[in-house]
Amino acid sequence: MPEIKRLFNASRMNRDKDDRLVQPGEYREALNINVSKSEGSDMGAVENILGNKEIVTTSISNAKTIGSLRDNGNEKIYYFITNNNSYDHSNSSSKQHQIIEYDQKANKSIILVSANSLNFHTEFPITGVNLVDTLLFFTDDRNPPRKINVDTARNEPGHYNLASNVDNVISVAKFAPYEAADILALSNTDETGTIITSNFLENKLVRFSYRYQFEDGEYSVLAPFTPICFSRLGNPDSINTGSISDFGEIETFVNAVKSVQLAVSTPTGYGITGVELIYKETGSSTLYVVEEKTITTETSVNFFYKSQDPFKTLPGDQLTRISDAVPQKAKSQELAGGRLVYGNFLQNFDIPDISFSVTRTGETSARYATLDTSMSVKSRRTYQVGIVLADKFGRQSPVILSSTGNDTVFVDAATGDSTSTNVFNALRISFSAAAVTSLKALDWAYSYKIVVKQREQEYYNWISALTGGNVIARLGDSINKIPRDQTAVIPPSTSSTISPCNVSVYPKVLSGANQTNSSLIKVQSINNPSGTANVPTITDSGSAVTSGISVYETEPVESDLDIFFETSTGGLISVLNNAGATIDIRFFNCYLLNFTSGTHIEINRLRAGFNEKAFDVGVRAYVVKENFAEERRFNTLIHSSGLFNSRTNVNYINQFNEAEGGLTISLDPQDGSIQKLYADDTQIVIFQEDKLSRSPINKDFIYSAEGGAVPVTSNTQFLGTIAPYAGDFGISKDPQSFAAFGFSRYFTDKNRGCVLRLSQNGIVQISNSGMSDFFRDALAHSKEVIGSYDEYHGLYNLTIIGDCYDSETDTNIATASDGYFTISFDENAKGWPSFKSFKQENGLTLNNKYYTFNSGKLYEHNAEDVNRNSFYGVASADSYIEPILNDSPSLVKTFNNISYEGTSGWELDFLRTDLTDIGVVPTNADCFDISLQISRANTTVGANTLITGERVARAKQGETITWAVFVEPKNANFKFNATSDVTLTYSGSQTVNIINPTTIVDGKLVFNISYTVGTSNQTIELAVGGTGASLAFTAALLSISVGDSVSNASVSPTLVELASGATSQNIVVSPTNTHFINPYNIAVGTGSLTSLNTGAITGTETIPVKVVAYSAGNKYTLDGIRQDSIALTIGKTYIFDQSDSSNSGHPLKFSTTSNGTHASGSEYTTGVTTTGTPGSSGAQTQIVVTASTTSPLYYYCSNHSGMGGNIITTSLSYTRQTDQVTYNVPVTMPSNATNENMTFSGSATTLYTLNWATPSTGTLTTPSGTSVGNAYTISPYAADSQRTATIKMNVTGTTKVMLPSSFAVSYNVENTAVTEITSFTTAYTQDYYQAQIILPKIYENTTATATITGSGEVTATMGTIVGSHTFNNTATNANLIIGDVASEKANIAIKATPNQNWIYLAAATTQGTAITPTTSGVVIIDPDDINIYGGNYPFTINVAANTTGSSRTGTVVIEKYNTRVTGVSSHTINITQSA
Repeated sequence: MPEIKRLFNASRMNRDKDDRLVQPGEYREALNINVSKSEGSDMGAVENILGNKEIVTTSISNAKTIGSLRDNGNEKIYYFITNNNSYDHSNSSSKQHQIIEYDQKANKSIILVSANSLNFHTEFPITGVNLVDTLLFFTDDRNPPRKINVDTARNEPGHYNLASNVDNVISVAKFAPYEAADILALSNTDETGTIITSNFLENKLVRFSYRYQFEDGEYSVLAPFTPICFSRLGNPDSINTGSISDFGEIETFVNAVKSVQLAVSTPTGYGITGVELIYKETGSSTLYVVEEKTITTETSVNFFYKSQDPFKTLPGDQLTRISDAVPQKAKSQELAGGRLVYGNFLQNFDIPDISFSVTRTGETSARYATLDTSMSVKSRRTYQVGIVLADKFGRQSPVILSSTGNDTVFVDAATGDSTSTNVFNALRISFSAAAVTSLKALDWAYSYKIVVKQREQEYYNWISALTGGNVIARLGDSINKIPRDQTAVIPPSTSSTISPCNVSVYPKVLSGANQTNSSLIKVQSINNPSGTANVPTITDSGSAVTSGISVYETEPVESDLDIFFETSTGGLISVLNNAGATIDIRFFNCYLLNFTSGTHIEINRLRAGFNEKAFDVGVRAYVVKENFAEERRFNTLIHSSGLFNSRTNVNYINQFNEAEGGLTISLDPQDGSIQKLYADDTQIVIFQEDKLSRSPINKDFIYSAEGGAVPVTSNTQFLGTIAPYAGDFGISKDPQSFAAFGFSRYFTDKNRGCVLRLSQNGIVQISNSGMSDFFRDALAHSKEVIGSYDEYHGLYNLTIIGDCYDSETDTNIATASDGYFTISFDENAKGWPSFKSFKQENGLTLNNKYYTFNSGKLYEHNAEDVNRNSFYGVASADSYIEPILNDSPSLVKTFNNISYEGTSGWELDFLRTDLTDIGVVPTNADCFDISLQISRANTTVGANTLITGERVARAKQGETITWAVFVEPKNANFKFNATSDVTLTYSGSQTVNIINPTTIVDGKLVFNISYTVGTSNQTIELAVGGTGASLAFTAALLSISVGDSVSNASVSPTLVELASGATSQNIVVSPTNTHFINPYNIAVGTGSLTSLNTGAITGTETIPVKVVAYSAGNKYTLDGIRQDSIALTIGKTYIFDQSDSSNSGHPLKFSTTSNGTHASGSEYTTGVTTTGTPGSSGAQTQIVVTASTTSPLYYYCSNHSGMGGNIITTSLSYTRQTDQVTYNVPVTMPSNATNENMTFSGSATTLYTLNWATPSTGTLTTPSGTSVGNAYTISPYAADSQRTATIKMNVTGTTKVMLPSSFAVSYNVENTAVTEITSFTTAYTQDYYQAQIILPKIYENTTATATITGSGEVTATMGTIVGSHTFNNTATNANLIIGDVASEKANIAIKATPNQNWIYLAAATTQGTAITPTTSGVVIIDPDDINIYGGNYPFTINVAANTTGSSRTGTVVIEKYNTRVTGVSSHTINITQSA
């Protein structure tokens, strides 16, 4: 037979066709070869391929590249690496993440960002990366969409290397201001105090806001606006009652403000570089920038606005941009038309039920003092209050209303002038402790703002005078406020005398008094030709009024819009009081103007005029949305409303203003999630799991008769109509398989087992070019698919990573045993030339150089200075090709020999025919399927959870398979409290290792399951245990609204929410810093608290009673307070303890009459028991307080008038914490959800003043923070230290000393305790006298004055002591006693020293009591009544028995033991002992 010769010029493998059908030039399989490509002149010859070399290394071990991008213009490559492959997706501190830039021209790399807080993970690839100008945008669906400035990162090393919260700087969403600017002052002067002459704001009502500018030119949303900056600055406004023609308007009522000082916080760590101050006028939507400031390290800046004209305006969309809808996370990203586009993103938040209550308050503390204390909330209106929550980037919830419905309040009209707490109105919102806990449990919630809905809005003040009964003049602009009804038809007989009127009004002022009736009355008609109006002029009491000034308010215009308006009240959730929060809302919509004496009107317009500017209710609107929850918009695109223009340096690309509409467009959800976006000229190609579509940019499609889509110009929206490509193909969940070159877009579809190319002729299955069977099986078992394009060779390189490829015939080829394939597609060959022995993590081409990444390192391919087939530093791999000799397949052939033409080095591994094999023919390995299954015995185990992680894994014998099992609450209403809430156990015969979670990661529990494969397929079944997830937010069973009408104090919480099992709640009444709380002055209303458990209020309290003689006579003191007014709790027993001797002769009694029987009253004895005699041990008067105990009561002395005080009963027990009081509310929980009420009213007591007068001599040291001669405030319940002082007198010379008897100190305040200080350290040299003064409890303004008497300092003396003394020879001599008489005592400390050891000395341990000495040694003696060293007079001298046989002598030397004192001499006592 002739020679059979095979060429490889087709340059493609074919594994689909039968051996007999493979075409000439094709071959079955090849590894690491080029055929149609060559570095030399051997085109068409088979050769092995050039290897790659490391260009950029990394110090991070086990790193992986998870994303990359080429910058053609600047010839740079950017890529992202991490070594975080944790099975539970956590990010420990040991994990490293970097963003790296490689400069191809300079052949150098730089780490742009290295920070643990980048939080990358190998399972979350970055498939959306874009560069515009110097801004690098990227997203990984694990972290928020991000952006860095590569110039900043390159030129400022470490700029982004933040240990935590790197997203504060690099998030696409920018930090949003959460609080309004703080108004520091309103004035009519400039900074120098000079009066500003311009009247720029006189006829304006303005609010201020601000916005931040960030380091890359972005701007934040606007901060909440301030209240209207209006003030009269103390200028009076009055009605000229002498001229009725002046009525109708108040000409002086204009804005007196000419300058505004504001403070704006500028938190650090967010990249803030500037702040713009913005103002808006009522009635206009224009935003004016009046000043901007640069920020470096400041945490706040002040602005001084001086009625100047603005220097620029902002686009109108900035007013409606209340938040930016930047996704929390996004899978895909693209940059097109200067805008960011995200697909398959996470948005919105889960919000639990939040309860709060809203009340009206008139407390002075609720007035905005720096604005104008006359700004108020309009009465006769209903207000509904909501909250809006936001994350730190301003992404917001809709309006949240109280889950218990206590969010609405009606504000009644009141009488009085503008200073009255009944007339002034403010809204107050209160959160219970449970509500605060719920808010703080929301990990996304950073701040809150308060919004208010007011349906009744515009109205007019009709100020006029009565011309008779039921007749009022219409003067000035009143003809517009009370107009004739031009549309009404009236009989001709009356048309000349009256005109109809369709206006209703509220009476506000009649007969010199405010009217509070909330019923509208109709203006009946207008009299012709006088123009007066016929309207009832009847007061609330029913009296008819016929003359005088009147004020009516017209019926307000009601809005049909169900919208809430932003107030200037908001703040950080983190600072809310855990015990409950009460917040006064800075929402004001009228001005309280004093009218006639003791009356007021509520003005809402300048000059109270018809056509004047009105106080609006707010600037920015919010709404309630149903079914708002965190949502994965898997089939939706969203794009920025703003764009980036590098030529003009306008950067609005962070702005996603949903108010503009049209930001999102959704695709068919049946086609799966969006995995990849690609901007292709004037359109975006959208890759879903099961479909490819396109959307034109700034255009729309029209369809031809044949069905083709043609883009045409359109102005409707940025993204046009979605047009799907023909063919049911998608990218599955392998966006990393995508690569592009020219008109071709390559990708894989795992779901259909094919590789595809999208080009101008549509979608083509390139896997069908001889490799369809291979790709079907390889993709079916793939874990990861990575594509890149080698522009140097014109190859699409596809890496498929999986397990057990060498166990299947169709995939047991090339690098199958290594768990991956890399295979190349050649457009010229229209097929797949070869497998490759490199396993890429990412790949790209820059300037015709092909790069791939491995282990986080960058490698350049086609390198001639490394061995061929050498990749990633590993020794050269083999090259092979498997041709098929199939000529004349029907003939039986015998080959004499086989040879090849080419250079040496190629070897024959095996030869296979249909009859026999020669050589080592590859065989399939044994792999086994291991199935992980999870079962629940019933619905109660692992309740309220979702468990994922079940799958079948394939592996060989001896290999270990791991599974990560994720357990998460089924929705946001549930959470895990402990890692043991869910358990997984295995009870089968196999060896299965289960690593239980040790922490809750992102709200999930993650288990690590591992199994070493044996010799068979297995099913591993795990059983679920544990209680599962529990409710994240405990539902309140009992809600108690706590009314707060205590002046100069606050009650907290004002909303109590108690869950099942609760037994009580504490309510704290806290005074302002100028007051204290006395429960006697607090009325507790529990009549509407039906759940009050009165049976739980028990116990006995003892009140110590003393009688103190005051200048006004003897008075009882109760626990140290003179004639204290006290509150006794119903249910308790009180013992008035009269055992102190001062009570002798003063029996304490009770009466319902003040001063009891001394005021003709009678003794009250119900529940009262008296024991013992006052002044003796055990004497007491006991009273059992019950609901029937009379209140008030009075205590008094039955023997003496004017000694007692007042008692009331209260329904709650209480405890005191200095100036505040805590009431305990015991409850019996109801069986069903219940709303109840209780109230606190009364007033705090003004703190008293205490002034320590300067003493006549010495130095007085008063309590810390106070000084002599300067009064400070104090309550009766202040600590003793606040009433304690010391007085000190110093000696005048070294010969003088101080003794306790030197001075006598007393104070004018009865019951003051003065204690001389007599114990000192050894450093004391009697150089001063000191006494401690403790005043009694202060219950009135007090000046404490000392009276100081005494001889003062004395001269130091040693006393008169014997010169000698003789003892007999025995050991039983009588003691020589020194200091048993006064003349022998020194008035300074002395030391006595014997010179012989047989002379014994001893000092008295108790002053005045001598002891017998038993040893020899020095003694030190203190002066009488002073304790320095501990020795006392008298001291004694004695001797031991003399056994020497002869007499002996010695001395005792007595000397001063005070280093300061001079002028005293030592004294010697000569001691003789006979033989």
